[in-house]
Amino acid sequence: MRFFILVFGLVGLAMGAAAGWALWDTLSFRAGALRAEGVVVDAANTATVRYTVPGPEGGVAAVHEIRSRISSNPPAFESGERVTVYYRPENPAEARIGAFLEQWFLPTLFGSFGLVFGGVALGFAIAQIRKRRMWRWLEENGMPVEADFIEVGKDYSLKVNGRSPWVLRAQWQHPLTQEVHVFESEHIWFDPTPFTGDRRTLTVRVDADDPKRHRIDLGFLPKKA
Repeated sequence: MRFFILVFGLVGLAMGAAAGWALWDTLSFRAGALRAEGVVVDAANTATVRYTVPGPEGGVAAVHEIRSRISSNPPAFESGERVTVYYRPENPAEARIGAFLEQWFLPTLFGSFGLVFGGVALGFAIAQIRKRRMWRWLEENGMPVEADFIEVGKDYSLKVNGRSPWVLRAQWQHPLTQEVHVFESEHIWFDPTPFTGDRRTLTVRVDADDPKRHRIDLGFLPKKA
């Protein structure tokens, strides 16, 4: 789980940093830019826009062409379509199309990925914190019971490098409610079968009021190197 938190967290941070850079780049460019009207002369997947920049007083206007920064299929523009162009006054050939995708696609894309990966990492981290708090509470206040050992199984809902972790499962009947509860251990990243031997029961710390809160004692297993 720490591996997942680290990987997703780092990817989320990288995407967030990329979104911040892309946003800063767009805002800083527009802050000192002038506007001109352009016309689409080539509506391919990567459009070409021609625009005219006024020359100095009494000078001749200059015509420039730029290509869109975002390629799309179908094309985002139509031939002959008029669009707004932002250009740098000190270098009129340095320009950007004023359409939403051209301006905000990269900040939105990177920001969305940053939120997704960061949110997953945060969710994993919160789940781990809650689980460890529960384990500490069970260690201090949980009722120790001997549950009947059922099996060594796998949690196929999780895969890391194509491998799913092992789990131990046991069942216990509540002496007051007579309900049968099935317990599952935390993830084990090696096959514990050789170390269970002829074990018939497993010690489990249980919240007597809420047996869903439990932890199987895995102290008899060796530590993974």
